[in-house]
Amino acid sequence: MRAPSTNRYLDQLKQRYLQAHRLCMDDPKRFSSPHQQPSSRDIFANTELQLSKVRTVGLDYDFTLANYTDKLPETIYTMVRDVLVHKMLYPPALQGLKYDKTFAIRGLSYDKDTGWLFKLDSSYNIAMDTIHYGREPLRDLEEVYSLHNGPHVAPDYAKSQLTQLNDLYAVPEATLLADIIQYFSEHNIPFHPRYLAEDIRAAGEYIHKGDGLTLSPLHSTIVSNIGDYLEPAPELLQILNTLKSEGKRLFLLTNSGYQYVNTGLIHMFGTRDWRDVFDVVIVGARKPSWYLSHRPFRQVPTSSSSSNRRTSVQPWAFVDHFEDGQVYSGGNLQSFTSITGYSDRSVMYFGDHIYSDLRDPSIQRGWFTGAIVSELKHELSVIQRSEYRQLVSYIQLIEKLLKHSQQETRSPAFMQLPAAEKEAFRQLLDVGRAERRRARWKMRDCFNSNFGSVFRTEKYPSLFASKVKAFANVYTSDLSNLGQYPSDFVFYPKRMVQAHESRMPEVEDLLEDVLRS
Repeated sequence: MRAPSTNRYLDQLKQRYLQAHRLCMDDPKRFSSPHQQPSSRDIFANTELQLSKVRTVGLDYDFTLANYTDKLPETIYTMVRDVLVHKMLYPPALQGLKYDKTFAIRGLSYDKDTGWLFKLDSSYNIAMDTIHYGREPLRDLEEVYSLHNGPHVAPDYAKSQLTQLNDLYAVPEATLLADIIQYFSEHNIPFHPRYLAEDIRAAGEYIHKGDGLTLSPLHSTIVSNIGDYLEPAPELLQILNTLKSEGKRLFLLTNSGYQYVNTGLIHMFGTRDWRDVFDVVIVGARKPSWYLSHRPFRQVPTSSSSSNRRTSVQPWAFVDHFEDGQVYSGGNLQSFTSITGYSDRSVMYFGDHIYSDLRDPSIQRGWFTGAIVSELKHELSVIQRSEYRQLVSYIQLIEKLLKHSQQETRSPAFMQLPAAEKEAFRQLLDVGRAERRRARWKMRDCFNSNFGSVFRTEKYPSLFASKVKAFANVYTSDLSNLGQYPSDFVFYPKRMVQAHESRMPEVEDLLEDVLRS
């Protein structure tokens, strides 16, 4: 039997590790039934926002008003794959590839030089446990250190070599990139990752835009089977009508064409008169260039126009005002503001795309912005599981133990220990760090076994999360959540504690006392 150690620092740390594991991992009931946990029906604030100051509400269509079913990414994957084979001479065997909805997440980066797919954190550091080449995790991480001299990606490299896959259309793109690289690797087919990315993007552009004169291949497929892609949403129309009754002005601003939007909203709202709820309808906007361009507006003929009204619609005519019930395309932000007279600081725009929808209106005009992040439903369901809450608590407790134990190494008593005992203690600290790393991997797998959470890397917020924070005043999983809040509601962000500031955990206890009184 091994004699007990005479190094009290070593013995204490061993016991503390065991106690941390027992407290966090051996008693799941401690972490069940979370009190007042956030819900997927909540709206989350990055900045303070008073809804009473919002007089005008703008809405994107795709993934904002239109909340698509899981069939859409599968269709995008299949159609892009087939364009590559039939129009771009890719191997016919690729048609055997099937979409795997569990592989990728939004917010990934694709390196056009190496073919790596990975997640970046808010400081442009690569999350090393997410790097994939094809469908396989990258085994030799020394390649990353050799290329970048560490995990950090320099801004110039990111701008020139990385493709940011930030919208929901990009998720099937990322999966197809990985699948084709895997196929090429397994069959020893030489390729350049940049050309593969460019071809997939070109195929994606084709199915989305077509010839620009008729419905695109993707939109034609959706319109022909609208019930497979969109569910009726009469409650959303009711929310918009409530906003109108409260004196809000509403406008629709989308890159999609009128015929496609019209078919979708008739199906969702159950009425052909959906345009009546909007003060202005703008299609074919070409965001994000819409915010900075000088392209003029033009009027769009609609199928509901009677024969005599149709002659009054002149798509080539100069537009200097908006008529009720009419539809417009193109245009730009400056002309929109001039025609409508909408005050910048009373406008709020909701969209799903960080760059196409939210960045420029918030930066250029000071609009309030709301990000629709549908992945919140899954993320919040994970966060509320006892398994996840155990892992988070365990990781945080280990980190606190490591921090406390390192402080002890600065004490005069520790300094007087023999070198071998000090080294043994430092090795035990490494044991704690390794345990923390394993717990983080388990926590990552709770969200997605390949790339983890959309919002976090191992240590920090993801690059995607940092952009949501920078360009959106609020974010939520679904536009309909707006109906949960009165028109005079004020959103308050969480106070962000800096590293040098002391935390005040007793505030939560004080709140409980106030609520019980």
